[in-house]
Amino acid sequence: MAVTYPLPSAALKEFLATLRHGEERSGVVAAIENFGVFVDLDDAPEPSVGFIPPPEVSWKWFSSISEVLTVGQRVTAAVVGVDAETRGQAVLSLRALQPNPWLAWVDQVGSVRRARVTKLVPFGAFVSVADGIDGLLHNSELSKLGSDHSTQVGDELATLIVDVDPDGRRIRLSLPTERTASD
Repeated sequence: MAVTYPLPSAALKEFLATLRHGEERSGVVAAIENFGVFVDLDDAPEPSVGFIPPPEVSWKWFSSISEVLTVGQRVTAAVVGVDAETRGQAVLSLRALQPNPWLAWVDQVGSVRRARVTKLVPFGAFVSVADGIDGLLHNSELSKLGSDHSTQVGDELATLIVDVDPDGRRIRLSLPTERTASD
């Protein structure tokens, strides 16, 4: 069954036509849903005209949007899209106004960093090298610690940064060899 939306009013269409990609707009968080955030934009003729999809909330990983935003909170976001014909919404991004933390890590390839284990999964362990920068240590890497070592959440490990993909927000890690750690 297709979801239908009420047609946007003439006043709303006129307002949305004034918005430009990249422009900053302010408003108040009106509602938080698992599929995104509705924002009452300043000067909008109707409530909840702004919408922030979950990936546009923050560069940092979160399990629930309410960890980052609260209803009633004032926000400033960049316009990244406008749907004036069907939904009558401005698609917004908080993340677009924040520096990309992944870019700083491109120059760190080859360096060894301490990382804290944040989550264990069947195929390895996720570790945090910095706030908002998590990577996977595959089981093939963890096996280098030896059969007598059991990795637990909270453990700190030395990790070698093998590769960084800022666009994909991925960092490839391995455990340093004795030679790498002493370089």
